[in-house]
Amino acid sequence: MPEQTLLYKEKDYADMKVSDTFFKALAEGGFQVEELARMHFPNGVLIEGNDWDYQLLFEQTQELLKQENVIIYEAAFLIDGLFIRTDILVKTGNNIELIEVKAKSFTPDDEYLFIGKRERMVSSWKPYLFDIAFQKYVIQLCFPEWQIQSYIMMADKSKKASINGLNQLFRIE
Repeated sequence: MPEQTLLYKEKDYADMKVSDTFFKALAEGGFQVEELARMHFPNGVLIEGNDWDYQLLFEQTQELLKQENVIIYEAAFLIDGLFIRTDILVKTGNNIELIEVKAKSFTPDDEYLFIGKRERMVSSWKPYLFDIAFQKYVIQLCFPEWQIQSYIMMADKSKKASINGLNQLFRIE
């Protein structure tokens, strides 16, 4: 049996994704989707490194936000013990587009995409919607004067790629 990394002391809770190459490829695919999404918002600034230094990441973000117009990948916000990182943040004056990128696909003509036939939120979407709502909440706490529009960016199943082998153009190093 391949070696497993344990997330908990109990062996029953071993993280099987670490040893399974298929799950590893899926996880890496999320990074590919994020890189593809960034191509729709060129000339952005990536805040990377020092992942556990929340204060530094927040300060780097604050410095960039002094610009009237800026695109930031992985912007960091910290207030009252709440910390978030955004996938893509587009600032135009006090107008903010908060874009959460998901490696999930959708069909645009699905009338029950988020709200099911019983008029309740589709449970598989709850984590995504709660995530973007929390991000918007934290940013609004930091900047109450901003007008924030939040979006979830996903692959549209009804579209075809204009480039053959597009997925092969993104390599993880």
